[in-house]
Amino acid sequence: MIKIAQTKMLPIDSIKFIDGNREVVQSHVQKMYNLIDENGFADTIKVAIKDGEYYAVEGQHRIVALKIHGIKEIPCSVVDWIDDDFEEIQSFIIDLNAHNKQWTLYDYVKSWADKKIPEYTHLRNQMINYQKTLSNGVVATSYDGIARSHPNLKKGNLKFIDKPFSDTLTETFSDMVTKWGKKRLSAQVMRQASVNIMGFKDDRYGMLRAFKLASVNHLTTSVEPLPDGDESFSYWFEHNVVNGTYETLIK
Repeated sequence: MIKIAQTKMLPIDSIKFIDGNREVVQSHVQKMYNLIDENGFADTIKVAIKDGEYYAVEGQHRIVALKIHGIKEIPCSVVDWIDDDFEEIQSFIIDLNAHNKQWTLYDYVKSWADKKIPEYTHLRNQMINYQKTLSNGVVATSYDGIARSHPNLKKGNLKFIDKPFSDTLTETFSDMVTKWGKKRLSAQVMRQASVNIMGFKDDRYGMLRAFKLASVNHLTTSVEPLPDGDESFSYWFEHNVVNGTYETLIK
């Protein structure tokens, strides 16, 4: 049989937020506030029960927006078939939101970091540290070596390939982008460079140095940015980094 949540009015201040859900973003709160102000509120907030307390599994931004409007009670759909533990609730949150407003890569990392998993905590901190220079995708690739999607990361199975080197890689990339700018060193370029460098098992530090030197040579002798197409970058990297600068360095 299909499970159907019961709807009831609950005091808005009685609804708690769960570690593991997405962070509340003020710009999205403002958007919800404006929509409610213009159209009213004809929805319900999905909540789960743990130890007699109500926890929002979806609708955090609407709750905050409604509080700003001064609303004291809100209609809630009580999801009472989830087991009484936060892992079950967290899985429900991810499934629910992944089919609603698409989660960003940072949302997944933050969700697992809230469970105190060391790899995710470190990756989250790195994403925050380098948010002005590197995309979250570039940071993630610098640790798991995966070009896109990051399926293991999303499932809670993140494994670092080489944490000390990845720390050096992200710091170096951030310094390069700070100096040369995102227009000349795009996120696409840095992501592809990360994949290539992380995939070079014999001497990653040497390959990173070669990439940096080849990039500086290109950027100082040309007004053009590094090529960011998959094929064009692969060609540039193979000829200028691997077969050019790196071979010179190891001679």
